Amino acid sequence: MAIRPLIFGVLFIAVFVVIIISIIWVDTSHPIHQPDPLSPTAPGPATPGQVQ
Repeated sequence: MAIRPLIFGVLFIAVFVVIIISIIWVDTSHPIHQPDPLSPTAPGPATPGQVQ
C-alpha cells in the first residue's frame, strides 16, 4: 500500500499552502517598524519659537 508516500505528499502540500497563506496574510498597509515612543530621538533642527 502506498499510504506513507500519500501522507508525506499531503503534508508537503499542506506546509507549502501554509507558507503561501502566511505570506499573503502579512498586512502591508501598516509599517512593520514603529518607533518606540520612549526611545531617545536624534537631535534635529531647532524649532523657532517666540523669544521674550
